Amino acid sequence: MCAPPCPDTLTDGSGGSSSGRGGSDGGVERFGGDSGAGGSSGESGVGGGGSTATMTAEPPADGRAPGGEAEAAADAVGDLEDLAAGGGGHAASAAAAAATAARMARVSRRPRADARGAIAADDKHGSGPGPGVGSVWVKTFGCSHNVSDGEYMAGLLQEYGYRLLPDAERNAADAWVVNSCTVKGPSQSAMGSVLTAGRAAGKALVVSGCVPQGDRRAKELAGLSLLGVTQIDRVVEVVEQALAGNTMTLLAKKPLPALDLPKVRRNRHVEIVPLSTGCLGACTYCKTKHARGHLGSYDPRALVERVRAAAADPEVREVWLSSEDTGAYGIDLGTDVAKLLRSMADVLPRDGRTMLRLGMTNPPYMLQHLEAVAEVMRHPCVFEYLHVPVQSGSDAVLTAMNR
Repeated sequence: MCAPPCPDTLTDGSGGSSSGRGGSDGGVERFGGDSGAGGSSGESGVGGGGSTATMTAEPPADGRAPGGEAEAAADAVGDLEDLAAGGGGHAASAAAAAATAARMARVSRRPRADARGAIAADDKHGSGPGPGVGSVWVKTFGCSHNVSDGEYMAGLLQEYGYRLLPDAERNAADAWVVNSCTVKGPSQSAMGSVLTAGRAAGKALVVSGCVPQGDRRAKELAGLSLLGVTQIDRVVEVVEQALAGNTMTLLAKKPLPALDLPKVRRNRHVEIVPLSTGCLGACTYCKTKHARGHLGSYDPRALVERVRAAAADPEVREVWLSSEDTGAYGIDLGTDVAKLLRSMADVLPRDGRTMLRLGMTNPPYMLQHLEAVAEVMRHPCVFEYLHVPVQSGSDAVLTAMNR
């Protein structure tokens, strides 16, 4: 049995609980460090175009999650993919698992190499509208990285067949996906208000983002389905379970989600590309580090290809590069942010119709590449823009913050 609550668990509507292959959650959450907390947003409004009616989000700032040791820990805990939702957690039949796996296959652009079957739910405890049927409201709080995560989840849900509803129609949605932010108190309080409204309206609720990843025992989350920051590519599974009346928790850290997942942009003119997740700091005040973890950078070739694809979209006018600390990008891969920017600038149209913008960075790592980055910013398709939080002008305060 898992030590409650296990990072990956499934609980049916009657309160029975199933866990992934008997591993406890020990070792799954190994954290420490810094995010871009405290920086002013600078990441909101963009040139042109109003946002689409399918998503909402607060003004941005920047973010992401895991590392190598977390993958082994996630394997030790295991997924719920061979467990059923009903009757206290009986093993799913091979036929039901195969049927669910077939449904899920068309959602993912990249099959998981470690797939061991999919979750099969008999739905006898719930009255959901059925797989891929019904409507979902997706609400995102926080930074531009979190906005990107929300866009990916919306894309997966839409591709699977769910209708995405705007804010004004949220009460008509069958399920609410609340993508949370932990960096600022007001954002977390607003999340709590949304969840209270959702409970009162009897909605199937799924909470994703940094709040459940950083503190799954937060009182606002009691009894709700939870989705970790590296598990966003499994949002369809969790929504289906919530609609069936089951409670599902997927918080185990795993490799970063693919960059080529389907996406529904909040603003059709802006493509947000996450460079990495987590950071190398250990700030004493930061909660985001506990959620996003140690630095994990995307492969530069995948990032350049994502920028190339975005620039080929006639609607995209800006590409935002996001992370907890863009200046630290690539340290874990033996490369750096200046080399990445040069490669990205090379694939942008020379007519300047698509502009590149670098997101928030912290001083220590950006200072190492400042001249090279400044040189790239002379490119006609790169904004001459740096977002660097000051944090404090007091050495004593900076020491207390471990900055």
